[in-house]
Amino acid sequence: MSKIIAFYGSPGSGKTTVAFKTALLTYSCTPEAKILFLSPDMTVPSIALLFPNYRPEEVLTLGQILDATDVGDTAVFKNMVTVEKKEDFACLGFKSGDNILSYPTPTDDKIDSLFSTLKGIADYIIVDCTDRSDDKISKRALLEAEVKFRVISADPKGMAWFSSMKTVPSFADDKAYNIVNTLEKDLFLATEEVCSTLGTVIAIMPYSKGIKQQMIDGRLYEDLKDRAYNNKLEHLLTKII
Repeated sequence: MSKIIAFYGSPGSGKTTVAFKTALLTYSCTPEAKILFLSPDMTVPSIALLFPNYRPEEVLTLGQILDATDVGDTAVFKNMVTVEKKEDFACLGFKSGDNILSYPTPTDDKIDSLFSTLKGIADYIIVDCTDRSDDKISKRALLEAEVKFRVISADPKGMAWFSSMKTVPSFADDKAYNIVNTLEKDLFLATEEVCSTLGTVIAIMPYSKGIKQQMIDGRLYEDLKDRAYNNKLEHLLTKII
């Protein structure tokens, strides 16, 4: 039976990176499982962010799946973005140039078909949720997720987002695991204050020079050689597997 894992949080918190690296580690630690990373973000299209060095013919889009008459296995497999040497790992998201005007808003039936298809394909579906009110994919993922992680940046912007979302049912989930993500190094960060406000925090993700370099090189899909960061990811993994 497939499992949906939802990541959500404040804009600019590094949520996509944490979610994507968690998906990659899930793949590494579950050799018999099929892993799917799903990101419905059109504001910052994930495929453009994660695979900037891919050739144009390798850069596919979730929009084509949602625009298909039949949202089934064929459409999904045709538009998956794969990673070399990771046979059972794939990504679905939007590519550079896609925006909210590129494709019609998917109907509820299509969202039903999409999730039904993904559950039939993957053992773990890691969803990088947005906080857009019109994002039906994120809403469905948050509704159906067995595990939810809320990612907050250790700064006033992250706390402002958290405070404003306390009354929004989709995001005010007491059962979500809180993650504080460190985006900068050698700057004052309100980590203790943020942790105190959140209450229970499952992990404080450290600043990673390795991730910074992978982002510069456009190779976030490669395995990360940062023991301190990976130790925190392994702790998240205990809640997933």
